[in-house]
This record gives sequence, C-alpha cells and structure tokens, in this order.
Amino acid sequence: MFEGITTALVTPFDLQHNVDFDAFSMLIERQILLGIKNILILGSTGECESISQNDRIKMIKIAKRHMPAFAKLVVGTGAPDTETTVSQTSLAKRYGADACLVVSPYYSKCTQSGILKHFEQINNVNIPIIVYNVPSRTNINISADTLTELAKFKNVVALKEASTDILHILDVFHKNTLPVLCGNDNLAKVFYALGAKGIVSVTSNIFPKAMQSVHTDAKRRSEILKRFYNFNNLMFSEPNPIPIKYALSSLGIIQNILRLPLTPLSEKYCTLIDNELENLKEFL
Repeated sequence: MFEGITTALVTPFDLQHNVDFDAFSMLIERQILLGIKNILILGSTGECESISQNDRIKMIKIAKRHMPAFAKLVVGTGAPDTETTVSQTSLAKRYGADACLVVSPYYSKCTQSGILKHFEQINNVNIPIIVYNVPSRTNINISADTLTELAKFKNVVALKEASTDILHILDVFHKNTLPVLCGNDNLAKVFYALGAKGIVSVTSNIFPKAMQSVHTDAKRRSEILKRFYNFNNLMFSEPNPIPIKYALSSLGIIQNILRLPLTPLSEKYCTLIDNELENLKEFL
C-alpha cells in the first residue's frame, strides 16, 4: 500500500513563525505534480513536536484536500505516552489520513513489552499503521523480535526503519515479515539490496523525480545514488529538518524559518549544500 517514495514533508513557517498554510499547500501540489504518490506530514521532518493541535487539524484537512484519489496521506501521530498517541491517531483518522506513522515511545524508556502494549492500543484505532523505529531520536530500539510480534497486529502494515546499526538492519530483514521502508536516504542502496519496498525520503522534498527513479529504475539505482551521495549525507549534517529547510530556501521554494529549539544551518554547511545543488541542477 505504501511502497515507493513517501516524501517526509517539511512544515513551512512565515516570518512570524506561524505555519504558512499557503506554502504548505504549494509544497503538496508540487509533490503531486512531480509524481509523488505518498506524502507524510507532521513527522520529524515536519517539526511535529512544535505544531499545536489546532494547526495539526488544519494541516491534515488541507493535505487531504490536495491529495488526488491515487495518492496516500500519512500523518505522524507518535507521542511519548500511549494515551496521547491514541488520541492523535484517532484525530488523524477522523480528518482523512490514509495511514499513521507511529514512532516508538520516546523519553519514557519503556521495555520491548511496553512497546508491544503501546502498539496494541494504537492498533485498536483501526487505521493502517507504519511503525517507525528511530533510535537516534527515541533512545530505544525496536528489536527484530518485537517487530515480528507487531506484524501480527492487523493494522500494522509496514515498518519505517531509521536505525543506522547494520547488524540490527540485517536482523530486521532476516526475521521481520513487514514491508520495510528505508528511513534514511543515505542508506537507500543498502536497504534496497536487502529487499526494502521504498524510502520515506527527505531528499524528495527537492528531488522527487530523482528519488522515484531510485525506486523504479533498478539498473540506474546505484548511479543515481552515487550522484546524490554527498547531498544525502549533507541532509543529516545537522539535525533534520535544518539542512533540508536551508536547501529549499536556497532554491526559493520556502523561507528558511524553523521553530526553536531548532536553529538555522551553520554557514559551513550552507556553502556545501549550495555547491551540491549546483552539481545536481540537472535533476531539478
């Protein structure tokens, strides 16, 4: 259902640091126009933790309104506690999400048993769930054995794996039965070699066609990813979405505005990203 490229969309802000809903609509329209069929909003790339409940609802409504019938809207609904996660997931379902991306509970430092019980409650909301494993943000890893159990829940449909631990990744592909989506553009070659079904991509905010070619054109996959090697790494030179927002602003697509505690990209990386954008201009 969610194979291929899913763009993890940024949330644009105006000069007063309010959500720029016009720019948000434009970003969605641009993605759809350039062939993207799955869009994730309110994920970590979308600065979800800084978005109010009222703005979340408005963003879901706007996104749904702009999605054609063939496209799927994924909404990030994870929270540190189960009750809030269930509430956010129910809200996303109510306003038209096709699926929810649910990160493992962060800060709470629960056990693997706690992770299972957490997702068991979310499963009851009765909407497709993409489990999101990102230890760098949550400080907890969903083990391959736990994922095997999560796959038994009827509404758990896929895994977004954003671990950089190669032994864990190998274990996931060996034991897990869920479709796996690569959570880091710079590891796409590894994930596809192991059997990944797609990428939840930051880079496709700017280069949707190129990232789609990574998925659809297996013969050119290595060639394209080699061209994007430096850019994909630069997108994680500072915490996401700091670099991608700078890159989008450098091209005049949105303004380079983040909400604290996120701060603008360091000057040394700005120059490197500008150089890479120039090197990749044929893909724009």
